[in-house]
Amino acid sequence: MRNSTVQVAPLYFNVAEYCLFGINLGVVIGIILYFLFVNNKYNTVSGFLFGGKNMSIVSISLGLIASHLTSITLLGVPVEIYLRGTQYWASALSLIFVTFLTAVIYLPVFHRLQLSSSFEYLEIRFSTHTRTVAAVLFVVSKLMLLPIVPYVPLLAFRLVTNPLASRVTAVICVACSTLIAIGGLRAIISIGIVTTFLALAGTALPSGLALLPMGFKRMWEISSHGSRLVFYDPDPELAHHTSFFVVTLALSTNWLWKIALSQSSVQKLLAVPTISKARICLAISCVGIILMKMLSCFLGLVIYAWFAGCDPLLTGQIKKHEQLVPHFLNHLSTMFPGICGIFIISIFSATTGCIASIINSISGVVFEEFIRPWMPQSTNEQACCRIMKFLCIMVGLYCACVVWLARELDRLQHVASGVTGVTAGTLLGLFTLGIVFSRANCSGALSGCLLSLVLCGWLLIGAENALATGALTFQGKPLVTTGCGKANFTHILVNVTTVIPNAAQLPTKPLQSLFRISFTYCPFAGAVAVLLIGVPMSYLTGKSKVESMNPDVFCPLTRSFLHKLPDRSATVSLELRPPNTQDVYMALDEALKHLKDVIDR
Repeated sequence: MRNSTVQVAPLYFNVAEYCLFGINLGVVIGIILYFLFVNNKYNTVSGFLFGGKNMSIVSISLGLIASHLTSITLLGVPVEIYLRGTQYWASALSLIFVTFLTAVIYLPVFHRLQLSSSFEYLEIRFSTHTRTVAAVLFVVSKLMLLPIVPYVPLLAFRLVTNPLASRVTAVICVACSTLIAIGGLRAIISIGIVTTFLALAGTALPSGLALLPMGFKRMWEISSHGSRLVFYDPDPELAHHTSFFVVTLALSTNWLWKIALSQSSVQKLLAVPTISKARICLAISCVGIILMKMLSCFLGLVIYAWFAGCDPLLTGQIKKHEQLVPHFLNHLSTMFPGICGIFIISIFSATTGCIASIINSISGVVFEEFIRPWMPQSTNEQACCRIMKFLCIMVGLYCACVVWLARELDRLQHVASGVTGVTAGTLLGLFTLGIVFSRANCSGALSGCLLSLVLCGWLLIGAENALATGALTFQGKPLVTTGCGKANFTHILVNVTTVIPNAAQLPTKPLQSLFRISFTYCPFAGAVAVLLIGVPMSYLTGKSKVESMNPDVFCPLTRSFLHKLPDRSATVSLELRPPNTQDVYMALDEALKHLKDVIDR
């Protein structure tokens, strides 16, 4: 390898890589044609959203893994490791914890109720207003996030094609995703299976091939001297968004919402016939996601060892660190032709599957929450399915227009990520309030939800302003350019060890102290705020009448506690219990019969 201060010219796709991309695109088009014209027997709401609820464990497990293989995993995680070290590995711990909570607390509730929309639960548990507020939050956050998903791969494609071709490729990706979404859950699962294997090859192959010039031992030494090997960082500073507590505690909130409660995950988990099979799918997907996260972390260490003495951003070879992985593959392709194409193809496939899943979930929620209540009850299932497919087309057109017309989405990307985090925390707290706390009522849920949005929105706006003015910066590990132009890795150890990290000084003004909280804490703060406000408010406004509720709306632990309540409250007067209308009519009927007998005598 040879680092240089001279800007590296883009290395465009060669003929073989264009052929690989064409084969991958052909596979995607084949999936589209199959589920649109051949296997179109699932033209019902249940078939469109849940694939007939008879899918296999392997396919659903791979689909759950693929739903986490976004461009953030393939492009963002290696950059995070390159800039701030390997503390992100602790996300594996939070993922194991979140999978356990999902299998024990949340999954049993949704598998018993078998709801078409996860937000329908909120109407059963609280009220129609709570359901509507939650559905609006979900749709708005997903519509803001949707154009960002193809934008990150678009930046990667610009390094291997010309700008117009990269934009055309992004629009093709959105078009394929829309058509796959029209095919329903089975089409999404099919592209997810392809994505899983492509992402595995696209992440493992570059890491292994890049180690050939230096070896694993030299890579580990370079990473260690560059302070990239971070296994436990107990930094309590709230602005430090890569500490151990942020990665394990705060990140668990995002994981829990995405795995246990988001519409796309609920659809996949309900697509298997039994809850035991759904739990097996969760366990398999947990192992697969951890494997892919660890591979991405390892790729980040390899990239750091590759550029440790000559940072591409500081030397002007790239414009932003989001282009670091494609730039690294550009260099690697000079030694191993074709490796760049394999990675870019995996990104294309992962982005296609992710967009299709989001479009499918948005259309399902919009139909179930805002269209179906106004439709006649006599409307058949095929008509409902056609409406959802039309909604998929409309959402896909919206995404394609934004990607094609918008020149830069960096600012929207940051805002959309913040809004998604805020809504994820608030919705997680809202569902947890209903599933775990039996005495929570509608007043507590709505007040907790609204106050949580106000609190997190205030923190988000303040942090955005602090970032814009430069008062808030994110700390990173030292980066150097003293090794540029060297032809081997020996100099890197010397140069890196002589660097004294200049940590950015965080502001200490009292008014900005809260705004220094890391964005990663926003979902956690939102979920905790809903619970801290919703539970006391429910007791102040009158506890919910548990006796008249369906016990399936509670988690098994809460339900087992409720089963003991009649024994403890046997002395409670009957006046406190709600009257049963049928019992009243039967009692009146018996009384009238007795009165008639008395008169006859």
